[in-house]
Amino acid sequence: MTHNNEKLQNALTQFKNSAYEIREFWEQADSLTDSNLCDDYPFNNDFCEVVEKIGDWVITQKRLFKQK
Repeated sequence: MTHNNEKLQNALTQFKNSAYEIREFWEQADSLTDSNLCDDYPFNNDFCEVVEKIGDWVITQKRLFKQK
């Protein structure tokens, strides 16, 4: 695996971990913060669904990196 691919794989893992962490904190947020987070929300799906899709995507990419 090239150095750039390793960096990309690490960044994807960090992205996935951050998404899961945001979901956890969002679930614990007070109602004002929850409401503010919904302003200009950029996704068509619920954030929990987005996080799961990010996790699946990162797992797929890791599998593909290993095949190279």
